[in-house]
Amino acid sequence: MLLSSKNICILHFTFLNAIVYKLLTNPAEVSGHGFVFLLGRAMRLPDAEFKEDDPSVGLIAILLLYVGISDLATIVTPNPKFLEVAVPFRLMLAFTVSGFAYLTPGSNIAISNSMVFALSFVEVVLQFWLFLTLREERPTPAQTQGQLE
Repeated sequence: MLLSSKNICILHFTFLNAIVYKLLTNPAEVSGHGFVFLLGRAMRLPDAEFKEDDPSVGLIAILLLYVGISDLATIVTPNPKFLEVAVPFRLMLAFTVSGFAYLTPGSNIAISNSMVFALSFVEVVLQFWLFLTLREERPTPAQTQGQLE
């Protein structure tokens, strides 16, 4: 195990807050980032372009902030049961969004673009990593049996 589940939650929280800050201050920097550009070109997705006063950027930032705050709650009060329930749903949602963005290019430019795909791809990677780490940290039946005796 490279990092504990708490450290991965801190990494996820920091990543989301950095994205929220960049979306609110300079959304073109996020949509034009090299990783977003490279992943978008590799998947043949259209580039995301934001105008200075685009209201959808604020909505995206608020939604990402809410997800980050839920990670903050798990960092402050470690509750592995919450994470064991929430992580598979987050993973499924991120995988669905990235699959939809890839499989329907051009049908809905608001979702089928390079930035949405890149963010959901990073979410899939982080949530899968967190899922595997939680499985490793879960006590085995032999360990729980030894605690009962």
